[in-house]
Amino acid sequence: MKKISLFIVSMVLSFICINKIYASNATINVTTNKSTVIVGDTVVITVKVSSSSNLGSWNFDVVPSSNLTFVSSSFGGLFVADQSPTTATKSKTYTFTFRAKSSGTGTVKVSNSRVIDFDSEENMKISTNSVSFKIMTQSELEATYSKNNYLANLEVEGYTLTPQFDKDVLEYNLDLEYGTESINIIADLEDRRSSIDGDGQITLSQGMNSIKVVVTAENGSTRIYVINANVKELDPINIIVNGNNFSVVREEQFLPSVNSAYQPTTIQIDDKDVPAYYNSVTDFTLVGLKDEVGNIQLYIYKDGIYTLYNELNFNQLAVYLLDMDESLLPNGYNKKDIIIGDKIIKGYVKDGYEFAIIYGLNIETGEKHLYKYDAKENTLQRVENIDSGKESLYFNIILGSFGFTAVSYIIFINLLSKKNKEQKNFLDKTTRLNISQIVTNEDLSDKLYKAEAISKKEQKKKQKEEKKLQKKLKKC
Repeated sequence: MKKISLFIVSMVLSFICINKIYASNATINVTTNKSTVIVGDTVVITVKVSSSSNLGSWNFDVVPSSNLTFVSSSFGGLFVADQSPTTATKSKTYTFTFRAKSSGTGTVKVSNSRVIDFDSEENMKISTNSVSFKIMTQSELEATYSKNNYLANLEVEGYTLTPQFDKDVLEYNLDLEYGTESINIIADLEDRRSSIDGDGQITLSQGMNSIKVVVTAENGSTRIYVINANVKELDPINIIVNGNNFSVVREEQFLPSVNSAYQPTTIQIDDKDVPAYYNSVTDFTLVGLKDEVGNIQLYIYKDGIYTLYNELNFNQLAVYLLDMDESLLPNGYNKKDIIIGDKIIKGYVKDGYEFAIIYGLNIETGEKHLYKYDAKENTLQRVENIDSGKESLYFNIILGSFGFTAVSYIIFINLLSKKNKEQKNFLDKTTRLNISQIVTNEDLSDKLYKAEAISKKEQKKKQKEEKKLQKKLKKC
């Protein structure tokens, strides 16, 4: 009997020696914040040590694949060594950041791990895992994007589109009764990875409303479906401007907003009331015209003539653009399309300069000016008041030229006056000439030669002096 008991004890001890008994279990779990990483971008790996028992100490190595480069970690490296908390804890988390070097599969795992139980100070049994993710170049990633930008269905709630919906048909028509203010567009995507813009509740105006429903595929390509919703008008006023068909807007609520210098009013067109704006300073009357696709813009209306109203707004400044007489421009400026806000207008730009010159009417003062537009700071500044035309713009140039001529003329006369008494009499007469008359050197010489008789000898001397003076004047 003793022999059997000793045998059992020996077997148990042998089992203990062969199979180490662990006090408790621990887990080292590895996760990633991305399933796909672009070459050159970073990925964050989280490593969490945890147990149902208190953790005494632990250590492990983090091992990335060769297509990853270590960037940083919350611990400072890839090797976490003998962490021993002073108080009981059951979990600890670390983060590691890597940069993707080349496409393929990226992997991160832990090795050489060891965890000690805080209470028993014995080794814990550890379970670990690893994470994998795709590493792709940007072009490789984009090649996987869906190109599907089709609608599976398009309808207007309570109405029937013409023709019946077909995903390959891009344009539809809808007739609506007078007074219809909105419709609800319902659109379903064929591919849920694409996106849609233009569906839902849409506000309408009288006449034609061109509504665009834009589908954008995952790869960025777009497909545009158009619904032409025509709201019947009450006694429409149809006109033609520059060969294009328009209808006059007859409800004030559909007029575009305008500067406060304009006041709402009502005018008569074809014996029908039409909402409008009026500015007493500029004497402009503005009405709204809608084109064939439903776009509404303001036009200046006068004596049955419609002119597109182009207004630029800069803080407190509102300017109506005018056609410019190019002769008013300083030298070196060339006509060029410039973009101001959402408008493309004609301006004048000098090579090497960041500014553009435009010509406009201040709608609050009624004054016309040249303006300098700074595209970088989006500002408009008055350059010169040119209400009086070209003369006022070049006044300084003309005045400068006139002054030079007058001064030269006086110097020339004073020099010649020293020659003889007869010349002085003539010069006294010429100085009384109107200062606005411009006399050439040749005219002056002719008048001198017609003066009172002078001896031939004196004439020769006079001619020599004149030539010398003329040379001096040319140098000036």
